Amino acid sequence: MTACLNCGHLFKGNYCPNCGQKATVKRLTFKILLEDTVHFFTHLEKGFLYTTWNILVRPGVTSLNYLKGKRKKYQKSVSYFLIWTGLYILVHNSIINHYHYRFSAENFTQLSLEEQANFLLRTHFTVFIIPIILISAFFIHTILAKPRYNFVEIFTLCLYGGGTYFMMLLVSDLVLGVIFKVNTISTNVFLWQIILSSVYNFWFSYDIFKRVHLRLLWLRLVTVAILVSISGWLLLVYLPMVWIYLTG
Repeated sequence: MTACLNCGHLFKGNYCPNCGQKATVKRLTFKILLEDTVHFFTHLEKGFLYTTWNILVRPGVTSLNYLKGKRKKYQKSVSYFLIWTGLYILVHNSIINHYHYRFSAENFTQLSLEEQANFLLRTHFTVFIIPIILISAFFIHTILAKPRYNFVEIFTLCLYGGGTYFMMLLVSDLVLGVIFKVNTISTNVFLWQIILSSVYNFWFSYDIFKRVHLRLLWLRLVTVAILVSISGWLLLVYLPMVWIYLTG
């Protein structure tokens, strides 16, 4: 019999049936710490990279499988979103600091409210994506998914889509910022990010709902695309202004 080092439960085997910890635990070393770090950011055995690839190239099959309960091989939506968001922020900040990319705003307080809001949006882009994910989930649920799927199910899928979007932004920053030495917080790159978001969002929705044989699919898809684009634009324009007004 082995006494679990975590909970003290007596058991036989490789894993504690009470808490799930391994019977033997290695002493902490730099190698173990590195392995734990890689494990967190990849989670290969729980399908992080598998989920990323499938959500990118076949979001319809992947999403419907997940909603039907086939979830063992997929990374959980919240951790998937947070991992890719964290990796994007880490890489993005590293690139702009290493190459000294800057958005010209030396005299921030002397800028107009619109210019301050533009600067805030460009430098804190990830914060403003979250309300866009919420509003996207609302329109997708209302126009495409209801009553077949509930809002939480659609929001969960949008978290997968949002995480994959940040993965694409990470790759974009590496290609544009590192290889081509383009300022990754410039206006042109920001517009590219918006186009990328719109295209992937449309593909994501289309590939899901074409598989459930939804009536008037294209009309509904275009309606959702227009509503998400307009609401997203309004949020990106006015939400930073509200932030500045409330914190100023």
